[in-house]
Amino acid sequence: MPVVFVHGVGNHDEHEVREAERLRRRLFARNLLPAIGADPEHGVLLFPWWGQAGAVPRWGRVCYPDAADSLGTAEDESLLQELAAAEPPPDGRTKNVILDTARTSVADAVDLLYSALDPEACDDAELDELAALAVPLADYSEKYRRYDPNDPFWAGIGDDLDLITALVETGPDTGPEMDTLGADHSLREKARGRLLQAAATLKTALVAPPTRLTAGGLRRLTGTPVYDYLGDVFKYLTLRGTPDHPGEIVRIVLDDLRKAADAGPAGEPLVVVAHSMGGNIVYDIASHFHPELEIDVLVTIGSQPGLFAEFSAFHGVPEDLPRPGHGLVPALANVRSWINVVDRSDILCYSAEPVFDGVKDLRYESGALWAHSAYFKQPNFHARLAKHVREATA
Repeated sequence: MPVVFVHGVGNHDEHEVREAERLRRRLFARNLLPAIGADPEHGVLLFPWWGQAGAVPRWGRVCYPDAADSLGTAEDESLLQELAAAEPPPDGRTKNVILDTARTSVADAVDLLYSALDPEACDDAELDELAALAVPLADYSEKYRRYDPNDPFWAGIGDDLDLITALVETGPDTGPEMDTLGADHSLREKARGRLLQAAATLKTALVAPPTRLTAGGLRRLTGTPVYDYLGDVFKYLTLRGTPDHPGEIVRIVLDDLRKAADAGPAGEPLVVVAHSMGGNIVYDIASHFHPELEIDVLVTIGSQPGLFAEFSAFHGVPEDLPRPGHGLVPALANVRSWINVVDRSDILCYSAEPVFDGVKDLRYESGALWAHSAYFKQPNFHARLAKHVREATA
């Protein structure tokens, strides 16, 4: 049973793409492959890299508005800037961000830890262990959703170190061995160390002076991602080609979709997980470039098919919609089930259910500052995604 993951915009550096893929592949293997009945060790996982054909800014993003002369005076500052420059109250800072988060939601604490992990700093064995831990930690956080002082689990937990140690050492067993993963205590200790490093990173970020959430601060946070999003969208729409002569990006993704469709035994489902711009590319392929392709479950995450359809950017969407009695784009006959994951914190994420027939919007709150790239590192996201895909393929 093959699974294809189609990435989003800005993935132009192959080394960075493959490094991000290392942990993602393991988390998919531990969660999504078993959910569809596939072997977690030998199931087919394909990650087409279309970023090699994406847009590269010819002048290196020089039109980013950093150094322009002021239309007013240098002393002019808005009230918003003045408020943002004020120091926060001392009690607004925390030394134990993971424990403080866990007292409200253990699931959020686990996801926060994994979101701050640095996969490039981990070797393959450490990533195996972290991926294996992610499964029981997601189960554990469902069981211990809220802090309960009467629960023996919380006895003696006074800081982040105590909590992370308790989660790693007393959590459920990680299950069957995979590849080099075993019960090696030293490996478990290394994984604990990586989670402690993640907690330290979060602590530094929150104890440091706060980010200036002015318009300029928001632009600094989103500047490069928005640049890359617009650039890749412009290039894709301009050069996507036709069904007879598809553009390079369409060919790269379609080749792996066909390979996946041919890889599984007859009757086994094809699951496609598409992030951001990847969702638009897959919808374009399924509706226009290759409508013969049968997809059992399509999952779009932090994606924009609804936005693209509203502005008539898809060839497969009737131009006379909406009209009285016909307000939705017809469901794709070659897609058995379509799930669209929406995070309201993700500024590049849009609903699809109000626009398309045959799609279900599901809300997921990543809780991340830059939510658009946080989904695929969070254990609870993978656990919940696997649950819904399992139900869709039943």
